[in-house]
Amino acid sequence: MAKKLVLVGGGHAHMVTLENIHTFIKKGHEVIVIGPSDYHYYSGIGPGMLGTTYSPDDIRFATRDVVENQGGTFIREYVSHIDPKEKLVYTESGTALPYDVLSFNAGSYVDRSCVSEESADIFSVKPIEKLIQAQERILELASKAPITI
Repeated sequence: MAKKLVLVGGGHAHMVTLENIHTFIKKGHEVIVIGPSDYHYYSGIGPGMLGTTYSPDDIRFATRDVVENQGGTFIREYVSHIDPKEKLVYTESGTALPYDVLSFNAGSYVDRSCVSEESADIFSVKPIEKLIQAQERILELASKAPITI
């Protein structure tokens, strides 16, 4: 009987599994990967991207392409909660996905509740995509006048 493997996130802990999705599919199993982005960014090179040594393309892995090119399903979503008794994982849009095996490598985020006000010039480092916005803002400000970061 075919099993459903659901991976939440395409981070480093799932890299070997992502590389071998075709093996699970070939054995008749279904593989679903849920992630908030079509890409996984390597955070270790994030500072190099922020400093313009690397471009975003240099530090990212095309998760969606890897999954879909092997016959898996990629869902661009966030997971809101799981129901382990019913073996269901729910996305923020309300979709319920059944699973036999569920693995999480969803990464981290920065809780901004400690920031007393919203500002266009305060950036969290997670998700890494935020560093792209920070870089754009730094370059914009630096083009107008000397800045201190």
